[in-house]
This record gives sequence, C-alpha cells and structure tokens, in this order.
Amino acid sequence: MRRAYYEIRRMLAVNSIVIDLLIDVFISYLYRPRGLRPRSFSRRFVAGFVRRIFRRPKNFARFPVQFRRTLERLGPTYVKLGQILSLRDDMLPERITVELRKLQSQVPPIPYSEAKGVIEAEFNMPIRHIFAEFSEVPVASASLAQAHIAKLRSGQKVVVKVQRPGITRLISDDINVMRRLAFIMERIPKIRDYRPVHFVEEFAKYTMRELDFAQEGKHADMFRENFAEWDDIMFPKIYWDYTSRRVLTMEFVDGIKPDDREKLKRLGINGPKLAARGAQAVLKMLYIDGFFHGDPHPGNMFIVDRNKICLIDLGMIGSFTPETRNNMFLYYYFMVIREFDHATSYLVKLTEPGRRADVAGFRLELAEQIKRWSGAGFKEYSLGRLIFDTMNIGAKHRLYFHGDLVLSSKCIITIEAVGAILDPKMDLAKVSRPMMEKIFAEQMSLARYGKSILRALPDYLEYAEKIPDQLLKTIGMISSGKFQVEITRPPERETRERSNHFSTMGIICLCAAAVLLVRDDLIPVQWNLPVFGGISALVIMGALSSLFFFSLARRAEPE
Repeated sequence: MRRAYYEIRRMLAVNSIVIDLLIDVFISYLYRPRGLRPRSFSRRFVAGFVRRIFRRPKNFARFPVQFRRTLERLGPTYVKLGQILSLRDDMLPERITVELRKLQSQVPPIPYSEAKGVIEAEFNMPIRHIFAEFSEVPVASASLAQAHIAKLRSGQKVVVKVQRPGITRLISDDINVMRRLAFIMERIPKIRDYRPVHFVEEFAKYTMRELDFAQEGKHADMFRENFAEWDDIMFPKIYWDYTSRRVLTMEFVDGIKPDDREKLKRLGINGPKLAARGAQAVLKMLYIDGFFHGDPHPGNMFIVDRNKICLIDLGMIGSFTPETRNNMFLYYYFMVIREFDHATSYLVKLTEPGRRADVAGFRLELAEQIKRWSGAGFKEYSLGRLIFDTMNIGAKHRLYFHGDLVLSSKCIITIEAVGAILDPKMDLAKVSRPMMEKIFAEQMSLARYGKSILRALPDYLEYAEKIPDQLLKTIGMISSGKFQVEITRPPERETRERSNHFSTMGIICLCAAAVLLVRDDLIPVQWNLPVFGGISALVIMGALSSLFFFSLARRAEPE
C-alpha cells in the first residue's frame, strides 16, 4: 500500500508537469503562422486569452527546447530517458534528438554524509575501516551516481562510484508510471507507430542494468579479458572486495581526454595512430566479440602513457546474438567495400517489420542515400552518419531496429567523431577495410566451419544412432501390411511427380548409409572407416544415389 501511495503521488506530479508542457505546445500552435499567411485575429485573441489564464510568457521556446526543459524538471529518471532518446534518430525527428543531447550530465552532488551513508550501509562498517583516505568532494556527479577519489588501506589510489540514495526506488516508480502512460499512448493512432510500450521496456532494461554496479564491474572484467592481447587498449581494474550493487571501486587512471587538443599537441601524441586504434577496438567489440561499449564519447575515454586508450563508464553496453553479429558484420563489410546491394540485403535482415512496413520503399530510399554517401568525402558525409541515417530511414518505412543495433550505430558514429578530433583526416571506411577483410577471411575459412561441424558432431551422431531402429520399425510395418501409402496422381502432374522420385530414393540411400556407418556391427572389419572418412562416405553415397535415381527418372519420361 505504501509503495502504491508513492507511485500514485509520483504519477500525479508527472502528469502535472506533462500537462504544463501540453498547454505550452497548444499556445505555441495558436501563435504559429500557417504557411505565408499571418495569424488571424481570432487565433491571436484565443492564444492571448489562454496565455493569460495560464500565466505563460509571451515569447515561447521551440518545442524541442520545451521538451528538454520538461525532462529536466521531471528529475533523474527522465533526464536519463532523454539521454537515451537522444540516440534514437530512428524514432524521433533530428531537431528533437539534437536538443536532447544538451541534457545536463553534471547535476548537483549529494552531500558527503549521504554518500558515506550508502558506503557504510553496503559494507556494514565505518568508512574509515574501508578506505585510508576518502575525498569528501566528488570529482564528477551525474543523475544516477557520483565519483570520489579515495585510497585503499593498501595505499592503492582508486575511484569510488557511489549511487544516489533512493534512486532505485524513484526510477522503479517512474518506470511503472511510464508503462501506464505508454499503454495509453499505444492506443493513439499517430503515436502508436513510435511503439511507446516497446521503448519503455527497452529503457527499463538499460537503466536498471546501469543501476547494478556489480554488473558494471563484470562488464569491465569481460572487456579486460576480450582485450587481454591488446597492450594499447585498457579498462580499469575492479576491486571486488570494495564493490557492491551500489558502490563500485575501480583503479584510478591518470590520462588525457582526447578532446584536450592543447595537451595532446604539447606532448607530441600521435593522433592518427590512436584514432585508427580506437576505431579498430570498436570494430573488434562489434564484429568479433559481439559485446561493446554503448557510449565511447570523449568523456568516457583517456589517453594513457601517450600511446594507450582507456575506456571507462561501462554501465551501458550492448550485445549481439551470433546471428545478429554475423548479419551486422556483413552489412558493414559490404558497405566498406562498396558492394551496396549486398549491404542492403543484410540490413533488411536486421529489421523488425511494423504495421504497413514498406520494404521496397526502404530499399529504394536507402539506395539513394548510399549513392549520396559514395559520392561525398568524409567531411561532407561520414560512414557513421550514413549508418545512423539508414535506421532513421527504416523507421520512416516502418522497419524497426533492436535497441542494441541502434546503440551499435551510435557507438560507430561516436568513435568516428572522436577519431576526427585526434585525426581530422581520418576516413573510417579506409581505416576499417583492412581489419574487416581480415575478419571476413577468418569467418569464411574452412577451418572455422570445420570447428563448427566438430562441435555439432555429437548431436548429429546421437540423432544418427536412432536411425537404424526407426528404419527397421518402418520396414517391419511395411512388410506386415500395417503401413500403406496410396498415391493418386492426376495425369497433368505425372511428369512433376516422376521428377521427384530421385529425391525420395536419395533419402532412402542416405538412411541406409547412416545405418551402415553408425552401427559398428554392420560394418565389415576390413573397411576400418574413421569418423571423418565415414561422414565423407555418407555424403558421397547420398549424392551418387540421388544422381542414379535422377537418371532413372529421366529415362522413364515419355518420348
């Protein structure tokens, strides 16, 4: 009951702020001229009357600005929602997403006493027994947490990320309110196409995952394992004895932000080399590991020891299934080598058609967009921008992309922007091509498919072991007359049925071959077939049987 009370109270507060936004939008609509015609006197009169009733200023900001300010008024959950919405150019107009990217990342910090309370509650001991030193002033403060510099009792300098107290319950209540609002919005025809319910669930998944700092620590360990052989790509070490769901303790990394051009120039850092390496790291995450950093912007990146890149803030990550990773890789690969028809085919496989989906229209408009990109330089139209635009085009034609796919495109365009800071002449397509060709060669190699066959071999053998018994049962039923097949063939289908005989007989021969190869007691000792040779014999016997009966069927055709 208490939770329901807080949820209802929060819903009323949210509704009040949203109604304020709708009133502002309505007044702005009344003041807006229609085309080249000036506003009529009646519209100006009604607009002035409504404005005075609700005590609104005469000069109104544009809707994107009003929307951003409303999210800021609604609090941390909605600021986070706006930050994620700013990535969804495939769902919202660009003028809105551009404005949402201005949402504040720095928010007023919580008092030291509250941060200390969270740490002591998590570890059930005074903070002085955990850390030898702990800075009371945070070095960074965001909507979900803030970071402090500290020193372990061993003397190791660390960064401690502390979650804002009560934020989990606040966000949980806000998400429940969003679910109810999304359910209502889904019933409105104009809004339904933006799939509000789907987006709220997607937002809930990302946000609740970010609130679990232990999970963020696991992400860091996974990245460190994936890049164990890369000496120039770093991820902070996690101190698990000082980490929990609401507190994350990681090693302190001293480095330079990639957008600090003066320091980079003063230290003589090789920008082009680092830009290329950062791009290669992202390509590895996306197309080899299928597990990637969701937002590698300059604030989440350091340049360490002049030639290393360290990535931090690993709460927002994306992951692909093997099938999705393969399709995404082939789409990107064919884009890089400029085989655009193939690229489009693989991109369509990544979409989820909505109501009234227009696949043909999507292909046509995408082809025009690709032509525009292929004739432009990097400065005019980058590869990352093209990939992001394709998802916008998909939404226009009711073809939607999974959230992790949108996150991956954001990852590409972000690392491309960082690369342009370090190397203004960097062309992501040119940087990508050698690595993509190498990945393509490895993924299409016979050795890789051989490994896949060997991994699946136990399943195949388990199935094949059942074939002899099933075949003997079927033969017994046929010989006893319990199994009968009556086939009636109309005269006009005789030729087609006759042409299918070879397939049926080929299958019978394949079954017979399986019986001989799987049942050891039926194989003559002098054959001594190894497993791989037996499988090869099975394939060859099936092929020869099919060809033989195909020739019989052809001879039986009437002259």
